[in-house]
Amino acid sequence: MSENDENSIDHVDLVLLSMLQKDALASTEQLGSAVGLSATAAKRRVNKLRKNGVITKDVSVVHPESVGFEIFSLVFVTLERDRRDIVHNFKKSISQNPRITSGFYTTGEADFVLFVASKSLADYDAFTQEFFWENPNIKNFKTMVVLDRVKSGFELPLL
Repeated sequence: MSENDENSIDHVDLVLLSMLQKDALASTEQLGSAVGLSATAAKRRVNKLRKNGVITKDVSVVHPESVGFEIFSLVFVTLERDRRDIVHNFKKSISQNPRITSGFYTTGEADFVLFVASKSLADYDAFTQEFFWENPNIKNFKTMVVLDRVKSGFELPLL
């Protein structure tokens, strides 16, 4: 971020962000060395990126099968009616459900596309009974079981 515009992102910031997307635990020494800054200056820049909301979260990516999640599904959900309160409440239910790892409000054939983690098909079936069948605002839902996660992540092509 340049000193003139506190919210602008320059090439140095893009390099730092690119590195942090690959390894959020990269040391400030590694970051600074990659962009020609001291560790302290690199840390200041990263802190400013966090403060300005450019970096929203630092997470650890867990291998799903190692903690028992074997089944992943893409679920296309159509709501009964397209009313603001119904959409708002459904968005809230998506946000509060830990089994839904990603949720998207979409255009096209479905109102929402969800990515759901399950331990087994029976576990997914129980989830559908509770989350979909008991919601009177859901017109229908279609499930596609994921056979292979070819690519998964949130890394943006910054450079």
